[in-house]
Amino acid sequence: MCVCHSLSPPLVCEQDTTLDVMKGYNGTVFAYGQTGSGKTHTMMGPDINEQSQKGVIPNAIDHIFECIAADTSGAEIQLGVSYMEVYREVIRDLLDPAKSNLRVRESPQKGVYVDGLTTEFVSSEEEVLAVLKIGDESRAVASTNMNAVSSR
Repeated sequence: MCVCHSLSPPLVCEQDTTLDVMKGYNGTVFAYGQTGSGKTHTMMGPDINEQSQKGVIPNAIDHIFECIAADTSGAEIQLGVSYMEVYREVIRDLLDPAKSNLRVRESPQKGVYVDGLTTEFVSSEEEVLAVLKIGDESRAVASTNMNAVSSR
């Protein structure tokens, strides 16, 4: 059971979302707030190499690979990772920073997607974290009055 369900009222957590993703649904965890409020800290955590210090994204990655390892159906699972930044309504591909001003689209075959967004196919937690590290290097940061290295 997810620890989030021990709260009153229960909260949706990354385990709920990853279980839905493993069932074929789209899943989103969205962090929104003022600069310096802890969005990046919450999503990534202070240390992704230390289990007790992992944020929502590394924990979700762990959970996805636990679900894959526990799968006994014999299904072939293909896992792709994309990483984008949305700032002032402009979508940038963090895995290919030359791709900017991408558009959100919807189709009956694909559902909702970002047209032209790079997808890297991965087969381990380490590969996912390596892709995220590449994307992190492309994130826009700038100084604000509240935070010297505010991410965009």
